[in-house]
Formats: sequence, C-alpha cells, structure tokens
Amino acid sequence: MQNNKWMKIMSLMIIIILPILMELYFLIIETVISPNAIFSVDFYQNFGLIIGSTRFLVLFLVTTLIVLALNYFDRTKIFDYSYRYRYLICAIVLVGLILFEIHGSSIQYWQAFFDGSENFKPIIGISRSVRSDEWAVNTPMMISQYLNQSGAFPYFSDTIRGALTDVFIVYGQPVKNIVELFRPFHWGYLLLSPAKGLSFFWMGRTITLFLVSFEFAMILSRKNKILALAYAVLMTWSPVVQWWFAVNNLVEMLIFGQLAIIMVKLYLTTASYRLRLLYAFVLLICAGGYGLAFYPAWQVPLAYVFLALLVGVVVENRKKVTWSKKDTLILIGVILIFCAAMGYILSLSYDTILSVLGTVYPGKRFETGGGQFFRYFLYPGNLFFPTSRELPFGNVCELAVFFDFFPMGILLALWVLLKEKKRDCLIILFILSYFVLSGFCLIQWPGWLAKITLLSYTQPSRVFLAVGLLNLLMLIRALTLIETEFSKMVKLSISIIVALIMTALSMGVFEGYINIKMAFIVAPLLGLSFYLILSWKKVYFQKLFLVVCVGIVFLSGFLANPVVSGTDVISSQEIIKKISEVTAKSNQLWIVDSEAAAGYPLINIPIMAGAPTINSTNVYPDLERWQLLDPDGSDEEIYNRYAHITINLIGDVEKTSFVLDSADLFTVKLNTSDLKVLAVGYVLSKRNLTELSNEEVKFIPLTSGNGFTIYELEYHES
Repeated sequence: MQNNKWMKIMSLMIIIILPILMELYFLIIETVISPNAIFSVDFYQNFGLIIGSTRFLVLFLVTTLIVLALNYFDRTKIFDYSYRYRYLICAIVLVGLILFEIHGSSIQYWQAFFDGSENFKPIIGISRSVRSDEWAVNTPMMISQYLNQSGAFPYFSDTIRGALTDVFIVYGQPVKNIVELFRPFHWGYLLLSPAKGLSFFWMGRTITLFLVSFEFAMILSRKNKILALAYAVLMTWSPVVQWWFAVNNLVEMLIFGQLAIIMVKLYLTTASYRLRLLYAFVLLICAGGYGLAFYPAWQVPLAYVFLALLVGVVVENRKKVTWSKKDTLILIGVILIFCAAMGYILSLSYDTILSVLGTVYPGKRFETGGGQFFRYFLYPGNLFFPTSRELPFGNVCELAVFFDFFPMGILLALWVLLKEKKRDCLIILFILSYFVLSGFCLIQWPGWLAKITLLSYTQPSRVFLAVGLLNLLMLIRALTLIETEFSKMVKLSISIIVALIMTALSMGVFEGYINIKMAFIVAPLLGLSFYLILSWKKVYFQKLFLVVCVGIVFLSGFLANPVVSGTDVISSQEIIKKISEVTAKSNQLWIVDSEAAAGYPLINIPIMAGAPTINSTNVYPDLERWQLLDPDGSDEEIYNRYAHITINLIGDVEKTSFVLDSADLFTVKLNTSDLKVLAVGYVLSKRNLTELSNEEVKFIPLTSGNGFTIYELEYHES
C-alpha cells in the first residue's frame, strides 16, 4: 500500500512538472526566455508564457495519458506489445507525420530574406542559420527537381547552374531513374508533393535509423532490450547525427552500414532460401546506398567500423553457417547486379566524378592526420549546443560528436579483454580499429601510410566520428559481457574522479564556453552516468541509465533541428510566384545580381521557382562557361571548385574579374557587356539596374515582389 501511495505521488509530480520543464526548455531554445531568467523574479512573473500555451496543454495531455497508462495497465504488457508491434507503430507514426507534413528542415529561415514575408514559426525550436548547406542549398535543389523545364526529376538538371548538371551523384537529389532503388528515402519525393516528400525524407530516415540501430544493438547486446534501446536513442538523436542530418548522407551511411550487418547475421543463421534471397536483396541496397553517399571523409573511417563488425559477426556465427552452391550463386548474383548498377551510374556520371576530383576544392584534398586530441572532451559541451548562439571557436556542426561516455567504453572493453580474459572477437576488432583511427586523429602520419589506408581521402576531424561510434560500440559490447560487480566505493570513486576530470578537460577545451553553472550540470550528469554504467549488472540501474540517455539526447540532439510543418515559407512568397510566371513563358538563363546584400543564399531563390540560374550554387564547376570570360585560364584556381557564386554587375569601364572570397565562395565582377557572352536573359536584383543600361544591353524591369525586381535583358548589336 505504501509503495502504491508513493507511485501515485510520483506520477502526479511527473504529470505536473515534466510538461512545465519541457515547455521551459523549448522557450529557452526559441530565445523567448533567457536561461539566466530562470533564476530571476521576471521569469515567475511571466510564468503564464508556459502554462498558457497550446503546446504546453498538448504536452500536459500526452504526459498525463502516458503516466496513467503506465500506472493503471500492466506495464509488462505495454512494453511487450510496443516491442512486438514496433514496426506497425512506427509505420502509423510515419504516416501521421507525413500527413501533417512534419519535417526538421530549417527552411523557414528563408523568410528573413523576403521583405514583407508572412511570419512563419516552427512548431518547436528554431530554424538554424548554421545549417545553410541544408536549407539554403540541398532543400532548394530538391524543390527545383519538381520544376525542371525538361521534366520533373531528371538525372541531369538544366535548372541548377543553368547548364546540364548531374544532380544524382553530387548532392544527390531525387531522380526518375532505376538507380533510385539505392536511395529509398527519395521515393517520397517521386510520389508526393514537395512538403510531404520532405516530411518522408526527414521522418522516414529518423524512424528507420532508430529501428535499424535498435535491431543492430540487439545483436551486439545479445538481445538486451534496455541496452539496445539506449544505443538506438544515443545513435538517432546524437548531436553529430542531428547537426548533420540532411546533408553528406551521414544518416544513410549509418543506416545502410548497420542494416548490412543485420542482414549478414540473418543470412548466416537462416535456413530458408526465400528469406536468404530477401536478405541478399536488402544487402545489395545497403551496398549501393553506402557507396553512393559519395562522401569519402565519412565513408572511409566508417568502413573500418563496419568491416570490424562484419568480420566479428561472421566469426561469432561461423558454427551456425551452412553454405551450398545456391549461396555461391546468390553471392555471385549480388556482386554482378551491384557491379552492373555501379557501372551504369559510372557511365552516366563519369565526367562529373572526374570534374569533382579535378577541382581545387574539395577534389585535391590529401590529409595525413593529427591535431584532434581535444575532440575526446567535446561531448559534455554538446549538451548546450541547441541553446547556444556562439562558440569561441568553430561552429556547433563542426564540434558536434557522439555523446559516447568516453573513456568508459575503451576502459571497460580492456577490462573485459584483459582482466576477465574474454577473447571476444568483436571487442578485439573494435579495439584494433579504435587505435588505428585514434592514431590518425592524434598524430600526423607519413603520406604513404595515409594513402594505403585510404585515410588520406578524409580529414582527422571527420575520422573522429568513427572513433566516437567505436566508443559507443565498445561500451555496449563490454556491458553485454562484463561479469565483475564493482563495490559501491569503487564505483563512486571512479565515477566522481572521471566525471571531474572530464568536466575540467571539457571546460579547458571549450575555452570558457562552459561556465561554472554549466559545469554544475555536466559533472553530476557524467558522475551519475558513469556510476550507472559501472552498476550495469542490476536491472534497476539499467533502466535508470536508459532514462538518463533519453534526457541527454533531449538536451543535446533532439532540438538541434526544428519541428516544422510544410514548405509554405517558399511557395507562398510573391517573388517565387512571379519568377514561376516568367519561367513558364521563357527558358532563358537567369543570374542573381549580388550587390545590395543579395549574395548567398539568395543566389538559390530562382531555382526554387524552376528558373535556370547560372550562379546558383555550383556543386561542381562549369569550366567551359567561365573560360568564356577567362580565355587564358589565369583565374581557373578561383572558379574550379564547389562554390557559391556571387555576381556583381559593374559598368563597362571595368573588366570582368574573379575574386576568391573563401574555399567555397567566389565573386564574379561582371562587366555588363559580358552578359551577352553568358547568354543571360533575366536578372534578379534588389537594386535599380536601369542605370546600368547602355548601348549594348538594356535592363527592363518586369515585375517586383518581396524587395526584389526581375529585369529582362534586351541586347543591341554594337
């Protein structure tokens, strides 16, 4: 009776306090309330901001329903049904999210660039300007695929760059081609509207990564559901995954890599050849999807991890394996189909690949490692990234890592291997991979060694992603195998000492970013986490660790991206509609005049209305076009790169010239007489261009909207 009384009291506290804390955190992220305001009288005077919002009422209702269900129904049955029907539940959730067009794009940041725009707000969180490669490049390119003048979803777009552009292999966009089989998260675009396709892309990948990570960890943890769920949470909503969620195919690499290991395990332990054919087909998709990520900086180091897992899983299941001629034929068939598909893609994209590899940036990169010791101590600071605006060095994306509880993973793995003398193949392979990849992160290698290990194609900062993942994998595997029950004194001492050391080192690494108040959050949280890890043998502590993991990712990763509905922030803008009207009548080339603060990302506005735009972000260079302005190739070092391109129109007094602004940005100071050379038909600008009219070219204003004017060009024979 006493226990029931305390359970009711705890349930009531959760129902009241949890929604308030969540809404408070949302308001802090949205800068409605300052973190420091929590400790001031003003905050309590404005408490109605929290409990008066519709969002709070929804949170309160959902929390109440969940707590009541867990208290008045059999919890064991609830968890059992949730596990048994997890795929059905996730499918229903995904359909619901797509119907409401929910996604995590920071697309609403665009409204800052449209004068007179309606005020669009995320449901939760804020749009992140720092994710410009997503909202300012990737998402506009996706929208342009719907509007291409030669037909929707071409392999070669005539909208981006204003020239035939391979959109499949670089910054992979949805295309109507059989090879989209290897990019299942693009299928929503091909079947649905842009808003619903974007929702499928974001939510489908989130749910799939969660499910695949859970199933993968069930193998790694030998079916410990709590441990598998903790890993799935730490993987899906980790800072590094969320801050890089929509670009560079990181999510796809993690999904396909883990799913491939699952398929290998199932294939080796299943007798049915119908199922083996299915697993082989999925494995084919995984191989193709991973290969087409086309981002070696992460593909190479992650390949070390997945290779270790592949060997470990095969060795662990070798006694269960049966192999016949049918398996040989299946294997040969998979290899032949894979090679044929990659050969077909290579035949289409060969010139593109050569162009990318031949660029100054990023194609000629050669790395030899070193200089990343500080990254081992970044993860505590990642707790505060969603609420941060500025960091003393770098940006939140570049400093985002897995919350991997270092050094617990490597210490417990070594304990299991050396002290408990368990010769577990996976742990051995994890440790070997860990020291190789860590070595590249920490010290500079000879060029020949970096080259033969393929790590020269990546960067030590990118390699650390795989190091953080290995920290998690070693932790999961070690907790699965460990038998030692440490005394309370040992656990307490280690937890406190390691937590204090990690907090101090993290404060030092972040150069003052982590202040004393933050340290008083970090140190107890790390100490608690380490204590629970060292107490893993007791189920009660396992459940507490899961709760802590959920709390950690809620703070560090869950709201790295906003929760948004729809794409009206683009489609409803007046200038987008007017560009569409002009483009429907003419397929002439456009440029964006970048004077008057109209540079990047405004250069990508026309393509979102289907207008072929020369200086939209060039994912690889159009050398023939720029050589029209630079016949002797003296400026090729400037324009032979992935680049955002600003074009500043100048009078006919000054010659056209190229200026390199940064590694991925250059400016063309374009003499108006060279507009005809580039065959430009329309200019989008925020300034009056009529004063640039001369005997050769006349700027005719057609229409205006959102602070922009569309000019049609009329050329005269000189």
